[in-house]
Amino acid sequence: MQAGVAAAEFTPEPGLILQGHLSRNASHAVMYPLEARAIVFNDNHASVCIITLDVIGVELEFTRALRQQVSAKTGIRPDHILVAASHTHCAPAMLRSLAMTPESHFVQRVEQAALHCALEANRDLRPVTLGMGCGSAHFNVNRRMMPGQAQGQFSVNWSGVVDHRVRVLRVDDDQERPLAALFHFSCHPTTKQGSEGFISPDFPGVARREIEARLQCPALFLQGCCGNVRPQINGSFASATKEQLDWVGRELAQGAIKATRFLATRPASGVSAQEAELYLPFGNGKSEGELEQLMKDSSTLGAAVKGQWARRNLEARRSGSIVAGLGSVMQVIRVGPLLMVAIPGEPVQEIGFAVERRLAHLEGVDDLWPVGYGNDQIGYLVTERHKEEGGYEPNAYMFYDRPAGYREEERAIVELAAKMCEAER
Repeated sequence: MQAGVAAAEFTPEPGLILQGHLSRNASHAVMYPLEARAIVFNDNHASVCIITLDVIGVELEFTRALRQQVSAKTGIRPDHILVAASHTHCAPAMLRSLAMTPESHFVQRVEQAALHCALEANRDLRPVTLGMGCGSAHFNVNRRMMPGQAQGQFSVNWSGVVDHRVRVLRVDDDQERPLAALFHFSCHPTTKQGSEGFISPDFPGVARREIEARLQCPALFLQGCCGNVRPQINGSFASATKEQLDWVGRELAQGAIKATRFLATRPASGVSAQEAELYLPFGNGKSEGELEQLMKDSSTLGAAVKGQWARRNLEARRSGSIVAGLGSVMQVIRVGPLLMVAIPGEPVQEIGFAVERRLAHLEGVDDLWPVGYGNDQIGYLVTERHKEEGGYEPNAYMFYDRPAGYREEERAIVELAAKMCEAER
């Protein structure tokens, strides 16, 4: 197997509003730079390219355009290219949702950085060995509301589902020196509020910098299924200070570094990828009475956004133009003993665990990473139990301008992942 890796920065000048926390405050400073990373794996039969970006998410249209450019210049098949967002809430808008419209010059800046990385990585292929390890970090916690709380509130829910694993793929060159490190962790990058106006990749960027300093190679962060998981500082979800942000990032980095300390790499073969359409039907939407009630409340920016959504939804319903569902894609990438399942949205941790349980029997797979925010951002993906309980995640479809929440998305995601993996075998 061969691999190549590259990095590029796409930090904008302060002034743009940051996407993720509903805000009208313009950014005013750069705390840490926003960066792209790319790694290409090739085994003489196929190539795959993984591109990581410090943004809240990407739309499928962006992914397809970037893939076409990379493919035209490298020969890598478009469906063998993964575009993975970290989901930082401290970067400018990339999504036509969450009450914002992206600035074209920033989107182009991100696209050019990603393209540059992919081309540079593909030019610098060299023989490699692979090794996998697992550490842990414990600042992430479930955020689902506790019984008796009002709908939409978050809680530091210590008893909720969470994944503390920090999983690492180390890639060494033929001189037995680290060439790259991929690390995977499941937690919303919301240590610091984007509404404060500091441009930042949040804790993934801090962790990446620490790992790179220790291993002397580029590090690439892959987000897990963190739809209902976020960082806590001393049992609180309050926006962190810079010192607290650095502490969180260092804890994640230490988990990754410890996982590589006694790790042995070995030759590996097998590079493959495939993609399939994921169609999710919408469930039952709000009644006309509920929509009309939402339209009356503009007391906060969030309420105003919901009111605007309700007006559009009501008009579409009365004109008969409500859509029945949404189509996107899922992707499976295999690099030697590692299998990655890219999911196009904000899956909750329970969905990630369900994918791992369903595919645990696969032969030749030493680890499986469900990757959230992969190739597209279609909103929250939750379980049927979450819909019964209520709360923010099952009802956040309004901020993504969907007519209703999805129906049985956990089953659809797990079954499609299993179908693709069976086809690969």
